[in-house]
Parts: sequence; C-alpha cells; structure tokens
Amino acid sequence: MESKCSNFWIGLGAGTILGAIIYRCCQTSKAKQLKDKVAHALHVASDQAEDFVESTKDKVVDTGTKVADKVADKTFDVAEKADEMKNKVHNFADNVKK
Repeated sequence: MESKCSNFWIGLGAGTILGAIIYRCCQTSKAKQLKDKVAHALHVASDQAEDFVESTKDKVVDTGTKVADKVADKTFDVAEKADEMKNKVHNFADNVKK
C-alpha cells in the first residue's frame, strides 16, 4: 500500500511542476501572439466556410431549377408525341371502320 501511496504523491508532484512550467510558457508574449494568430486563422477559415456554403447553396438551387425546366420541357415533348400517337390511332381506327 505504501508503494501505491508514494507513487501517487510522486505523480501529483511531477504533474504539478509540469503544469506550472507549461502554464508559465503559455504566458509569454510569443505564446500570446501564436494564440492570436491561431484565433485569427480560425476566424478567417470560418468566414470562408460560410461563404462556401452560401455559394454552394446558390449553385444547388440554380442547378435544381435548370433540371426542373429540362424535365418539364421533355415532359411536354413526350405529351405532344403521345397526343400525336393518339390522333394517329384514332385516324387509323376511323379508316378501319369505313
């Protein structure tokens, strides 16, 4: 039990010392400059991501509209051909009855 207890105190002491050193290093002016640069880079990346999403959304809407227009045009063409075929069948049926 003593071994576990002494290992705990050694680990706690080493962790405290290491934490204090790291904290002290993070308080330097270079560390603050680096932190500011990272924050700025993240802000710029966030803005660019928002612009990209907005641009992509606009392109998707535009593409969807174009596809819907093409589908409507092709559907109209098919309907016209079906109407022509119906008229041919009716004409053929009328000729056969005579």
